[in-house]
Amino acid sequence: MKKILNKIVFVGILSSIILPSCVDRFAIGDAFLEKAPGVDVNIDTVFSSAEYTRNFLWSAYGQLYCTYTSGNMMNGAPIDVLSDSYHCYVSWGGPKQSYYPGLLTEDAQDTEDGNFQGKFSYSTKSGLDSDAGGRVSIYETVRKCWQLIENVDRVPDMSENEKSRLRGEAYTIMASRYFDAFRNFGGLCLARKAYGVGEQFTGGRATAMETVEFIDSLIVCAINEPGYIWNIPDSDINQWSGRLTRASARALRAKVWMFAASPLFNNSQPYMEYTPDKVTEFTNIEHVWFGREDPSLWNRCLQYCNDFFEDNAKNGNYYQLIQPASQDEAGYRTAYRRAYRYRNDASHHEKLFDAHPTKTLSDGGWGWGWRGFALDCYRQGGAVPTNELMECFGMQDGRVFPYTDIYGAGKNPNGIDIFAERDPRLYETMLVPRHDVPAGFGYNGQNYSDVWVNGLMDKDSNFNNKDDIASGYCKYKWLLDYYGDKQMDDEYIGIAYIRLAEMYLIRAEAKAETGDLQGALDDLHVVRSRVGLGRLEDKNPGLNLKSNKENLINEILRERNCEIGAECGDRLYDMIRRKRQDLFTKPLHEIRIYRLDENGNRMEGDDLRWDPSTPWPKFEYENPQITNGARRWWDPGFWTNKWYLDPVSRIEVQKKYGLTQNPGW
Repeated sequence: MKKILNKIVFVGILSSIILPSCVDRFAIGDAFLEKAPGVDVNIDTVFSSAEYTRNFLWSAYGQLYCTYTSGNMMNGAPIDVLSDSYHCYVSWGGPKQSYYPGLLTEDAQDTEDGNFQGKFSYSTKSGLDSDAGGRVSIYETVRKCWQLIENVDRVPDMSENEKSRLRGEAYTIMASRYFDAFRNFGGLCLARKAYGVGEQFTGGRATAMETVEFIDSLIVCAINEPGYIWNIPDSDINQWSGRLTRASARALRAKVWMFAASPLFNNSQPYMEYTPDKVTEFTNIEHVWFGREDPSLWNRCLQYCNDFFEDNAKNGNYYQLIQPASQDEAGYRTAYRRAYRYRNDASHHEKLFDAHPTKTLSDGGWGWGWRGFALDCYRQGGAVPTNELMECFGMQDGRVFPYTDIYGAGKNPNGIDIFAERDPRLYETMLVPRHDVPAGFGYNGQNYSDVWVNGLMDKDSNFNNKDDIASGYCKYKWLLDYYGDKQMDDEYIGIAYIRLAEMYLIRAEAKAETGDLQGALDDLHVVRSRVGLGRLEDKNPGLNLKSNKENLINEILRERNCEIGAECGDRLYDMIRRKRQDLFTKPLHEIRIYRLDENGNRMEGDDLRWDPSTPWPKFEYENPQITNGARRWWDPGFWTNKWYLDPVSRIEVQKKYGLTQNPGW
């Protein structure tokens, strides 16, 4: 999306001239937008020109949610580290300062400096280029979108078809921002127009169901725009890949209702009650609960999935899963990498909604840009894979991870290599001991990975105090061979907010919930077959997946983690929407891999690197519980369900326009 990226930079440069006068800062409860002082250019200027109007929308694109920008990284870590898949080892990160020790408060949303502690900001204090690290209130984006929708008809040199298209994009952007906030806070304050300067917002907080229906109404408005195209023509895709389409809106609709239909809000009981001392004149439990369990919401989710696939079929099945060019690990990994990492091009169309389709936002500064992100986060232990994530990936033949009693001294007398013949996505996600790495898929200049105790990677000075492999594993997804030719700023990356593989997985979950277990398994197989895995139900007969709904849903969640994990925080949100207290409170583990000598004894010494001219060694494994940043959630009796949703800003609550705090905070 080169033109949009260039316009984002252009708009940033001209923000003092144009944007503050038309996208004034959202100050809900005081003045809905407080006009920036000393600005002469007004909203009439922006909508007097097609070019200015387009620039205005491009700036809203720059505020789409991505967990890998500094404003959303809890001061050095993406939200994945609150799930069971990754752990944060950096001392200054929000996870170790606030979440892990159980010290998060409602003030976490109100920090004005770069030390932002919350996983998502309700704060209205900072804009795109603020000192707070790029945090953008959803309401800044919402107001931009409403302003475009309400004023685009005034643009004199723009066709009616383009005006309709821009409205569709604005509705979709706005719906996505509300959805971002909904899955972190529940019911929201709903702005149904662009409020004027000084105009007070008095609508208060909507219920959770009102919020979902409002988000849905925005998506419907987008879908119904006659100029909103289904896909970017291949002739334009090199310039516009990542621009939103009607397919983006239909996919978002299914994802919104998947979250809504899940047990967090859609339940016979609220996830948590208010204590009497927290009840105010504005308090309403239905801000965070639908008031009842309604199984038909899964039917709505399924219908919207089917609407997407039917619309795709009418448009020649333009969106398709990227398939392997060869039926081997290199082919499977290449197809998967193209699917999750790179933008659509004229030959591959899998991404439906790119959240961050940028090449770079800086040349390696802390927090911004891909190299900055890598240095600030992954390269210092900001997000390190857990042993639980390793076990999530099954075997190449389609079986789930089969080793149940493998950890401990003397537990592996036959020297089983637990990393051999695994789901190829494991190798694309993290570095594990390998000697048969396909050409072009190595790391640090070598086509093998000796990430065992005192192996090369455990000793290599390139690794910053070993924090990269603090758990015994090293991150690979997104970074690839960071020290080789694949420097992250050298490529256009597209972080998928939704891609086609997830649409199959959303539909599989909706089918399972509505009783079509075989249909769910069929959709699962579409995704799994891309990397050569056998049918899940055939390879794991003991799970009884054709009849056991609970087991099947667990497998769908596991498959979601393998396929779309570490892309847009979906593993964490899956744990939240499914109310998986069992996963939040289960201690997580590292791995310690010990090289064995020819007699089966653990080798000792400070340098246990492997000589490629010798046979690949055998190993024993330990899985110690994580102690560096141990999470209070693991302590018996500490967990309360308040952790499913974050606290909203105390400052916003105190403005008394009807915003309430979430239960337990």
